[in-house]
Amino acid sequence: LKASRDQAIRILRDKTDIFEDGGNIIKLGRHRFSVNTQELDLTILPKNNQLWVYLTGTDFQEPIENEELTQLQPYWTATLESESETVYRAEYLAYSIIYSAAKRQDELNMALLTSALTSPEKLEKIVRDFAGPRYKEGYEKGIHDHDAIAILKKLIPVGESADLLRYNPTARAIAAIYWEIAQNEEFPALWPERARTAMNIHQLFHNDNALLDLQAEIEANISLFLQDNPIQCQSYEQTQAAEYLSFALARTPIELVYSKYAKELVLALQERLEEAHMWLDFNRSQQNLGTRYAQRWSLIQNWLQGLCSTPQFAHLVPYIPGAIAIIILDKVASARYSEADLYFKVSGLLGEHPTIENQTLSLSLDNYFSRMRGQRKRFIPEFRQYQALRQRIVTEERSRLKLHEFKAKPLSSFVRNKLINDVYLPIIGDNMAKQIGALGEGKRTDLMGLLLMISPPGYGKTTLMEYAADRLGLIFMKVNGPALGHDVLSLDPAQAPNATARQELEKLNLALEMGNNVMLYVDDIQHTHPEFLQKFISLCDGTRRIEGVWKNKTKTYDMRGKKFCVVMAGNPYTESGEVFRIPDMLANRADIYNLGEVLGGMDEAFALSYIENSLTSNPVLAPLALRDLNDLYLLVDKAMGKSVSTNTLSYPYSDAEINEIVLVIKQLVKLRDIVLKVNQQYIASAAQSDKYRTEPAFRLQGSYRNMNKLSEKVSSVMNDEELERLLDDHYLGEAQLLTTGAEENLLKLAELRGTLTEKEAARWQQIKKDFMRNKALGGDNTDIGDRVVVQLASLVESVQALGKAE
Repeated sequence: LKASRDQAIRILRDKTDIFEDGGNIIKLGRHRFSVNTQELDLTILPKNNQLWVYLTGTDFQEPIENEELTQLQPYWTATLESESETVYRAEYLAYSIIYSAAKRQDELNMALLTSALTSPEKLEKIVRDFAGPRYKEGYEKGIHDHDAIAILKKLIPVGESADLLRYNPTARAIAAIYWEIAQNEEFPALWPERARTAMNIHQLFHNDNALLDLQAEIEANISLFLQDNPIQCQSYEQTQAAEYLSFALARTPIELVYSKYAKELVLALQERLEEAHMWLDFNRSQQNLGTRYAQRWSLIQNWLQGLCSTPQFAHLVPYIPGAIAIIILDKVASARYSEADLYFKVSGLLGEHPTIENQTLSLSLDNYFSRMRGQRKRFIPEFRQYQALRQRIVTEERSRLKLHEFKAKPLSSFVRNKLINDVYLPIIGDNMAKQIGALGEGKRTDLMGLLLMISPPGYGKTTLMEYAADRLGLIFMKVNGPALGHDVLSLDPAQAPNATARQELEKLNLALEMGNNVMLYVDDIQHTHPEFLQKFISLCDGTRRIEGVWKNKTKTYDMRGKKFCVVMAGNPYTESGEVFRIPDMLANRADIYNLGEVLGGMDEAFALSYIENSLTSNPVLAPLALRDLNDLYLLVDKAMGKSVSTNTLSYPYSDAEINEIVLVIKQLVKLRDIVLKVNQQYIASAAQSDKYRTEPAFRLQGSYRNMNKLSEKVSSVMNDEELERLLDDHYLGEAQLLTTGAEENLLKLAELRGTLTEKEAARWQQIKKDFMRNKALGGDNTDIGDRVVVQLASLVESVQALGKAE
């Protein structure tokens, strides 16, 4: 939490200092750049009848090959379980309330719901209380609750008058045909009594177990009937048929009711056929099929569909199954018909949906409940299955691509100091203007180049570039040079010598595949082979192309016009002290900067950066890193003996705090001067060829990292002796990690510090003398012939010197 708070404070400071236009533009030196504010994340979207994986903010897209996902294609565009192409979410909200009331859930019951129709405030409270906790279903307050109330006001009265006609016409027709066949069988004959008993239990104890058991048994028998007579219907319609039949059987006498619309179809068909003298032939043909009910159903359905193809009867298509049952059972005259009007309209709606026209929803009761049951029993389970599968795929893809590794995360110790502001950010800005293009009319169209940051270890190359990537909103794709090693010569992961190298090459190719808003950062390139680095030459020139490998196939990546930059970093001196070189053609395309060297005219800022970068390591100075850095500069001046006024400080420091801070800064300045000398000596020594050395190579370092280690141990009460001991202990530990040369390095350090004793000075002179003699003899690695030549040359020079002396 503290790290997050510190980072937030730094971001806020940056927004004030280097950001413009509300954070959409950043200024680096004299250039302005657009900031990508879109977080890197993985999403799935449909495209060309297939689902694709997209990485937001990039050009990465990849089709998903998953058979199970393909089977769930109807749910690809669905966003809510309460709404589909045929169901408006306010409709489903109204249905859910009725369902809960019927099941006596959520403190609801049908009596309470019916009585609320006469009290608008009471009904509004019921609907809003019900919709409130169901935020996942997407109900918008003031819209969908309003529409659900309007639907309930029309729906409940129609439902009471329609009674069992609320069930799907196909379900009622199948139930009627099945009961006509099965009512005289042994077990079905017992169903009416069991149904009445189950209803009594429900009414008395509000327990549905007996009713559910009976419905399950009826459904199983209807399913067997449909296996022998494959009448086309949905699985949920079988369930509805069982429910409808159980309720019908519970009544005395048993009531299998038909709608007036089914009767109208039957009478209209009879009239048309009698006019054409075909009614008797029609009846004979369908009755001749006997118990082949599926064929009889299909035959009658074809006739009725022909009738409904005329505009006069087109609206009665949903009630064809009821008419089929009446004709098959030969109950045109004896069937019980309900005159209830199942059609109604709900107007004044506020929501939007394809089924709503002019703020009006046209509904029929049976179709409404059929759609809602389909939504609850089929759509929602399959939608949830799709969502779970989709989430699993997203999680797997995130894990496979390792997205969490690519977000730039600057260190909490990073301080945007004066050196960074005045030198490094302008350097980065100049290079980024060449690589990704700056804003404004002066933007370059010939994008090219490479930024090469070099320095000894510990100068914050990676931290600086990660900070720049974070502020620009770029994906920070870091490729680890040591993991690649000198054996990797190709970008093909299949040719990698080991798993870690393969992983780094996969990351590199993924960066190329992303294309936009990417900073490709190759770290510690001194550990890679020059032939590997040559692969980037064309990417860093005007063509901006590179040959990569993705999914085991070669691919040419064209980065022209894309927000893609290449940054490399390395130690210019290898561990053996030899100067590191990269391919000339790549170096020719790079802007090269050494962070460890003092740039012209920036001596003071470079020296001050040692203290600025060590602020967070010292408990006394750490708060300064989160405040106005002008306070730090004023206190540094005070520590250096300059006359300053502390009244201009932005923070109300007490006198005791100021004194303590100044004392600590004084100690740090003393340490900084030594560390800076060590840094300069290390660079000078490492840059020198072994041929021209007059003393052993100096390998102790004076980086920011060294300064931080010293800073964390400094307190205001330390004296000069304790400070010297701190330096001694620190560099003694550093020297012990050197494979060879610990003694001469410590002696050279003492010489730099001016602390050599007479004995140490004599020892140091002897070491340098022996070093030169060994060098004159050719060293340990020279063969015998070369040694002889060197020694003869030395004798000649000595004789010549004697001759001149005479």
